[in-house]
Amino acid sequence: MHVVAAFVIAAAALSCAYQAAQFLAAWRFLRRPRRPIEADADQTFTPPITVLKPLKGPGLDLYANLASFCRQDYPEYEIVFGVSDRNDPAIAVVERLRRDFPHRRLVLVIGDTHAKAAQRQTANGKIANLIRMMPHARHDVLVMSDADIRVRPDYLRAMVAPLADPRVGLSTCLYRGRGYFGLPSVLESLFINTHFVPMILLDQFVQRFRRAYGASIALRREALERIGGFAPIADHLADDNLLGRRVSDAGYRLVLLPYVVETVLDATTMADVWRHQLRWARTYRVCQPVGWFFSMVTQTVSWGVLAVLVTRGSTTGWLVLAASLACRLGSLAGTLQLLRERDMLRRLWLVPLYDLGYSILWTASWLSREVNWSGERLHVGRDGRMTPVPAARRASATVTALTPAVDGGRRIARR
Repeated sequence: MHVVAAFVIAAAALSCAYQAAQFLAAWRFLRRPRRPIEADADQTFTPPITVLKPLKGPGLDLYANLASFCRQDYPEYEIVFGVSDRNDPAIAVVERLRRDFPHRRLVLVIGDTHAKAAQRQTANGKIANLIRMMPHARHDVLVMSDADIRVRPDYLRAMVAPLADPRVGLSTCLYRGRGYFGLPSVLESLFINTHFVPMILLDQFVQRFRRAYGASIALRREALERIGGFAPIADHLADDNLLGRRVSDAGYRLVLLPYVVETVLDATTMADVWRHQLRWARTYRVCQPVGWFFSMVTQTVSWGVLAVLVTRGSTTGWLVLAASLACRLGSLAGTLQLLRERDMLRRLWLVPLYDLGYSILWTASWLSREVNWSGERLHVGRDGRMTPVPAARRASATVTALTPAVDGGRRIARR
């Protein structure tokens, strides 16, 4: 027991050091002076832009999200929307945008029968949508973002500024979660704002930046063509991560901007939160299995709780827990201040509870390679490629789920 206690206390200490490193990385990135490329290009580099918006379903607050892209303070740009089904409710939202913003060039691409057949062969529906949309993109600078993203009027200027340097092939930016629709969306925003964003900041601090984040990407068309377009990543779960790596491998520089957009989270039930979070966890595990395994050291609150348990409630164990909470919340409060996330500061009391749940999620991520994405169950291979789960296997899982004793385990594996 002494050996186990010593190990847990050492892990808690290392986890506290990790929290301090996260804050240092955030301070260095968010407080540094803007680089000349970003400052000078803001006003002078304004090439025509095509904004690509793949859509599926009505979403929550979809009109407000998309309308924010129609209100950009930018000289010339178009928005290309894409849906795979002509009965998709998102079409009505786009038609409303056309009526409300007649001065904007808004293009709607609807998948036809041939396109639907192609999409069935492509596991990643979002990338299949983008492939259909590309022939309608007029301009050589492309900006891509998800349907749940909401932006300020200076967004396009900020995103394309780094591309003034011909060595830069892609820029991406930070994003914050906004939970407007009850506790489930608030919990999902906790993950983005208190776990994912600090991790991004530390990652770019310790290694060369080679990633892209699907919430917002600006890309040169020539860089996209050099890597073979979207087709090579059409069956991958972590398409944005792979896109960034391929552009970097093609010889371009990638830039992470100190700019923040909002993602309006649409989780309305705890089941939604579990599915989304588990999909993200298994995505990360596939992309970086070694890194994901050692990410256990980042679970500061859980190590503090374990210290109390393995020391059988000793004073030492409680001191370790107190130090763990202080390090986690202190580092996070500083990072949120730098991000000007005042709303999330008021919800810091939820973080320890979320962190304990996150440790359960981390464990569940190793139990299966299946994810649930847009209502479809997919198996993720070792190379990140997705394949639909066979119908026979789905039916078998449904029958098994009728047995109460196995139902909980099946749900964990399925989601």
